[in-house]
Amino acid sequence: MRIIKTLLLSLLAFTTLVRAYEALMPYVLAYSAKGDAVAETNKVRDKLTTAGFNVVGSYVPYPGATVLAVTSEAMRQAASKDRTGGFGAVEHVAITEAEGGLQVSYLNPGYLYAANRMAANPAALTAALKATLGAEKTFGASKGLTPKQLINYNYMMGMEHFDDYYKLGNYKSYEEAVKAVEANLAKGVAGTAQVYKVELPVVQQTVFGVSFAGVGNKNANDKHMMFDTVEPNYALKTTAYMPYQIVVSGNEVLAQHMRFRMAVWHPELTMGTFGKLMSSPGAIEEVLREVAGGKKAASRF
Repeated sequence: MRIIKTLLLSLLAFTTLVRAYEALMPYVLAYSAKGDAVAETNKVRDKLTTAGFNVVGSYVPYPGATVLAVTSEAMRQAASKDRTGGFGAVEHVAITEAEGGLQVSYLNPGYLYAANRMAANPAALTAALKATLGAEKTFGASKGLTPKQLINYNYMMGMEHFDDYYKLGNYKSYEEAVKAVEANLAKGVAGTAQVYKVELPVVQQTVFGVSFAGVGNKNANDKHMMFDTVEPNYALKTTAYMPYQIVVSGNEVLAQHMRFRMAVWHPELTMGTFGKLMSSPGAIEEVLREVAGGKKAASRF
């Protein structure tokens, strides 16, 4: 019995070591298809629901792109292990019209967990999405990043890491913070709207998906950032990057800095492309701060 226990522990340690050095791509292309995008979106939704996933929101950032926001009890439990695990509590599944047909893709679960410094093992989620939607290939970079690299990721010296958040506001309680964000999204402040809301009550976290489709400032608008600027660099589209997220953690309202979030999900964007988005980090912060009800912060833009 002792020998078996020792072998199991050794296997676990080896698996953990392998995972730490396994190169991961940001996105998974489930499959390509022909036909009507709305019909395909309904098929994808049905597949996810039948497999036991909860489709908690749908987002059309611009014509030709739809994102289904997906979670599950297992995902919520995994996210609840970490102070800011809410950033990884929701999967984004995209249906994108591209040259030659439709692309159905999603965030790579291993990449999602590592980039958000989550302790949970993504193997079960990876297997479930593969069985439900498929996994034709991974993409988003010429070569992947290991979980170890992702945990400490920044695009270049001087740019933000995971925990260099936009600190958008503080409230007297978790409940008050959630209520404020939800109310402002319902009002559509700054042109925003709520895409989804997922609660992790055990750790007092709530994650909101935020629509930027109606934001008037183009520097914070998803069409300008993605369709006009980022996506022309990709044959396989990175639509699943959207929507942006706000996480209420305790009495704090947080969001990932755009210079981290955009970079970690597009690690090989050129400085030329980032230059076209120079005003976006400040514009996004301003919009999210309005959603959070916080005061405008001093910005270096």
